[in-house]
Amino acid sequence: MLNRILAALNDCALAYDRDEAKYTFISTGIDSLTGYTIADFNHTAGLWQQIIDPRDKEQIQTATDRLKEGSTINLSYRIMTPSGKKWVREKRTLFTDEQTGHLILLSVVKDTQREEEEKYNQEHAIDGYSILFDNNPNPMWIYELSTLRILKVNNAAIKTYGYTEEEFLTMTIQDIRPKSEREKLDSFLDEKGITQTNFGFNQSGIWKHVARDGRVIFADINGDGIRYKNRDCRIVVAVNITEKIRSKEDVKLREQFLNSLIDSQTNFLMRIDINGHHTFVNKQFLTTFGYIEDEIIGTHFTTTSVPEEEDLCRNAFVDCIAHPGEVIKLSPKKVGKRGDIHDTEWEFIAITDEDGQVTGAQGVGQDVTERNNAQKEIIWTKNNLEALINNTEDLIWSVDRDNRYMYMNQAFKDVYFKATGTIPVKGDSIYQKDDFDEKIFKKWDDLYKPAFNGTRYVAIDETIDPETNEIIFAEVSFNPIYNSEGKITGVGCFARNITERIKINKAISDQNKRLQNIASISSHDLRKPVATMLGLINIIDKEDFYNPENKEIIEHLLTVGCEIDDVIRLIVDSSFTSNLP
Repeated sequence: MLNRILAALNDCALAYDRDEAKYTFISTGIDSLTGYTIADFNHTAGLWQQIIDPRDKEQIQTATDRLKEGSTINLSYRIMTPSGKKWVREKRTLFTDEQTGHLILLSVVKDTQREEEEKYNQEHAIDGYSILFDNNPNPMWIYELSTLRILKVNNAAIKTYGYTEEEFLTMTIQDIRPKSEREKLDSFLDEKGITQTNFGFNQSGIWKHVARDGRVIFADINGDGIRYKNRDCRIVVAVNITEKIRSKEDVKLREQFLNSLIDSQTNFLMRIDINGHHTFVNKQFLTTFGYIEDEIIGTHFTTTSVPEEEDLCRNAFVDCIAHPGEVIKLSPKKVGKRGDIHDTEWEFIAITDEDGQVTGAQGVGQDVTERNNAQKEIIWTKNNLEALINNTEDLIWSVDRDNRYMYMNQAFKDVYFKATGTIPVKGDSIYQKDDFDEKIFKKWDDLYKPAFNGTRYVAIDETIDPETNEIIFAEVSFNPIYNSEGKITGVGCFARNITERIKINKAISDQNKRLQNIASISSHDLRKPVATMLGLINIIDKEDFYNPENKEIIEHLLTVGCEIDDVIRLIVDSSFTSNLP
């Protein structure tokens, strides 16, 4: 019966007692499988080993030698029959017979080239082949169709599910399922008609079962109709695939996590086959360049290259393939679907298979367009600032705490050269003994100190022009320079020639003094003769112009006029002695 019960129980079975060196059971299908009868095998105990193809004997013997008690191995090999060679698949189990204590080697063999079905009385077969049921490594049970009550279980079921045999025999097949699965089972049985008496072999698929301790067991269920204890029943084998399912779930979760991780990357990820065609790009690549996956997978990597850089990219790919393990760096421009151009940076490395053969390349990249544009803007700003600073006549320089120049504009260098004959460079000490004397060093040291202590201030400096020997006045601003941590690392100085401004201020001051003097003269020296003149005019005899007294008055007027003229000359002299430019 077992040739149709399950995929796990195939059309031929043999039980060999190792202690007595004889077969205790041989399936009636042995002759159709091998072309030899049961008598042939009983007469020649080593017949099975003899019919194994010589090319497979060593493999089979090695696997059998490693077989431990209570374990099972699956074998696939060729046997030689009178009608020719054929492939078979064998499940070989080693266990101890509880009644005799002998080691039994149980073989369930399936003809993988030709599967024949035989019908026979299944209830009789269970009695005759109980060893194949009780000691099968897979859980098995028999349940009654009308009540779904479990009537018989094997050792593997007891071990796997944790229920005792007595507990099993009080349960139905519903009781070993989660509550959420029971309605599903009823629907399945009704839909398939499995509870009908004449329903035969069926592969029911994967179901959830519950062990005694609450563990969920995933079982691949196969069953067939059977008569047992004069009842219509089904015999079931439940292959425990829990570890396989868990492993698949773990793999799926890892894949989901990995895909999530890949898709959350802000970097580009790309894989290319040995011919240079895209086999994978991540979400960031698709989003940035505007493609959907079907538009880019299978295309050549030069699809997104600018024409003038195609050779550069090809050469880098060839270099990568030729040097496995070496990281190849590349900074190409990439063209998006909409024609937008991106500056990118990549690191590529060759991909190899298990044999070390290169199968392609994978790369990690990033869009550096914004960074490059920012750098360009910084350089542009710096150059413009440099041009602005170097086109001013003001002196700009900075010094660090080691009294070394950090920066100097062109005006500063020109003045320094004019004074010393040398051009300072960044890093030079500000105290060049050949250029200045100790008094100057001391003066500037005192000027820098307040700024190094955090004080921002302005000072007026006086120097002598070496060419004209004239005094030059400069207004110098001292400003502390702070780093990102708030510490003072240097002093920035801005000096402006204010000599002309000083001269103008002095001239204005002198002019003001002269104006004050004129005002004083006008209010005192001029007012007196004017008052006298006005008094004389008032006493002139206007009716008798020839009055002798008028002559005397006129003479006095002449004298007063001369006094006024002298005062006016003094005022004029005071007004036009200015040195204003």
